[in-house]
Amino acid sequence: MRGKPLYPFALTAILGILLIIVLSFVGVNIGPDTASENGEENAEEQEFDDPIELGESIYAGQCAGCHGGDLSGGVGPALDSGDYSADDIVDAIAEGPGTMPDNIVSGDEAQAVADYILAENE
Repeated sequence: MRGKPLYPFALTAILGILLIIVLSFVGVNIGPDTASENGEENAEEQEFDDPIELGESIYAGQCAGCHGGDLSGGVGPALDSGDYSADDIVDAIAEGPGTMPDNIVSGDEAQAVADYILAENE
């Protein structure tokens, strides 16, 4: 008994490889356009008049991945209980308790994050 011919399998493999190559070129051509558009927007630093808005922006970029976008926790503890003071939050940012890295932000930015967390708990 003769086995199945290799032509359909080889054709499928060749078409798959060609598809990967085509999609790679499409992705390479799309990438720089998107990057330059985002780069122009990100190149200009946003200025915030309200420290809570600044804190919200920093929290979204630096803290939400571990503490949750709604302060409900995740990898890191929940911050929505209202059990923390501004000094507790600033100290935690500076010291990095547990597995949290220390000094993610400092100074006015750390205080802005604390103000944001406290404002969300009101």
